[in-house]
Amino acid sequence: MNKFSEHLIAYFSRTLAMIKATKIISYTCPIAFTLSLTVLPIVVQAAAYQTYVIHTYGGESLLPAVRQELSSSRDGGTVSTYQDKLVLHTTAANYQKVQQLLSQIDGQPQALTVAVRVGNSRQSQGNIQQGRVVISNHGIQGTGVINQSNSQQQSNNLYQVQTLSGSAASISTGMLYSLNQSYIANSYPTYKRLAGQIIIQQQVLLPTTQGITVMPRLLPNGQVEVTLSQVEEQLVRANPSYNRYGYNNSVQGQRLNSTIVVPRGQWVNIGQISQNNQSQSSGYASNRTLNSSNSVPISLLVQ
Repeated sequence: MNKFSEHLIAYFSRTLAMIKATKIISYTCPIAFTLSLTVLPIVVQAAAYQTYVIHTYGGESLLPAVRQELSSSRDGGTVSTYQDKLVLHTTAANYQKVQQLLSQIDGQPQALTVAVRVGNSRQSQGNIQQGRVVISNHGIQGTGVINQSNSQQQSNNLYQVQTLSGSAASISTGMLYSLNQSYIANSYPTYKRLAGQIIIQQQVLLPTTQGITVMPRLLPNGQVEVTLSQVEEQLVRANPSYNRYGYNNSVQGQRLNSTIVVPRGQWVNIGQISQNNQSQSSGYASNRTLNSSNSVPISLLVQ
């Protein structure tokens, strides 16, 4: 083979190699370009958080509703209270949603007047039978007399207080009874001090209290939910001959603790205590029967 043939073969070999290289580059370039697109960074703009202070009427009572509103949103946020103010740390969009919620559930509380009437009704009925027997020359004679007595006593104590819906209020009166204590302690070892009494220089001071504590809450249907605590105490004295020793002086009363829903503007009987006592005594030619009853109704009015 001459030199011309060798140069011709070498030329065709180089041309074929260039064509193959061109095909490889044409196939690989799109692949390289596609891979470069997959590694591009994705930048997401985060929502900006700010602190907002909202003046409210409900204060801490609004926290559950506001927290539920924030937790249901995508960006979330936190809420706390400071002196009846809500402090929000959230986005502007969530702040607008909370404002709309508060416009529906947070309003100025209404003033309510709560009145509690405690009645005392006492009735007593007594029968006294007396007989007399006379023995004379004419025989035995007998006479009898029956005496009947009835008494009735009624009294009422009225307590009235005004407060805002959802706020507690109380009103009460107290009396401090002074009882002489002239006994010698060593001579009466079985003497028991009355509950709540105060002793100052041989003087017994016995306190009694009458009053109510209420917390009314106005419901959406116009009725009122009332949490009520009531106490009515009084000093009961027994036989005066024993009082100089401090015996049989006691504080009697009744208490009521209840939560009830009542309509506005109507008296509602919410409790009653009734007691019935019967006693009989007999002596020479006489019999005595005494029936007594005591009723303490308790009524409530909200206006």
